[in-house]
Amino acid sequence: MMYDFPPFRPPSEAGSYLIRAVRGCNWNKCAFCAMYKGMKFELRKKEDVFRDIDNIPKYFPFSRTAFIGDSSPLIHPDIAEIIRYLREKRREVERVTAYARIKTVAKMPESRLREIKEAGLTRLHMGLESGDREVLELVQKGIKPEDAVEAGRKARKYFEVTYYVMTGLGGKERSERHAVNTASVINEAKPTFVRVRNFTVIEGTPIERLIGKEITLLNAREQLEELKKLIEGIKVETYFTCDHVSNYLFTRNGPIFFGVHGRLPEEKDQMLEQIEDALKTVEILEESGEKVFTSNDMYKMGLITL
Repeated sequence: MMYDFPPFRPPSEAGSYLIRAVRGCNWNKCAFCAMYKGMKFELRKKEDVFRDIDNIPKYFPFSRTAFIGDSSPLIHPDIAEIIRYLREKRREVERVTAYARIKTVAKMPESRLREIKEAGLTRLHMGLESGDREVLELVQKGIKPEDAVEAGRKARKYFEVTYYVMTGLGGKERSERHAVNTASVINEAKPTFVRVRNFTVIEGTPIERLIGKEITLLNAREQLEELKKLIEGIKVETYFTCDHVSNYLFTRNGPIFFGVHGRLPEEKDQMLEQIEDALKTVEILEESGEKVFTSNDMYKMGLITL
């Protein structure tokens, strides 16, 4: 059997060793997500995972980081043993990270989180998407804002924590409350990182049927305004980054906005200034009749993939 690669990993894990402890997603109902549709969730045998760890040198260049997938490996009964085995076999690894569902971490006993930490896990990647109750229900996320607060409170005792946020997920109809309530959850959960992706409708996902009915997609100006409100609302220390192509804004001549990146609150003013400059650029372009494309426009044109 060949090495079983996780089919997805965060952009920040591009250079990491990839280890697959589970296949698929144990929730797999998020209306916006196409990642694991059609894939039955299953736990891999630990012996198979061990074999992949043994074979890492055959498939990867040297790395000091490792990522464990798929979407919810912390529910694997042998996950601590798997992490310990990885640490023993790949002594060069300094950082071990994994995806985790917010609901899973919120419900997990702290003794179990401590055990996983002591085995060698250092960072969790968790999808918040929104801190607004109505938006979370609309997109079938399977969590409530208080779950995200509890998961953050518990997880940051033991790990670095990344929360992913989707600008535009509530559409024009819920844009302000989506930004304000997401910032509120971040302020309580206090994740180490906030990573932003702009909501992009992927063909064939359940949310497609809501577009133009329950959800009106944001245009370029509205996307920037929501991002601005989100950053304005965050009062805690965190590293905030738009490290994904979905955050870009484009014209026919190429991208004009690449997102913002920086440590909050120290670099908040500079980030807000960058957004204001982008808003002025969009206004000038639109007044001249030039179209500014969002990720949704570019995806439909086949010019970006997600």
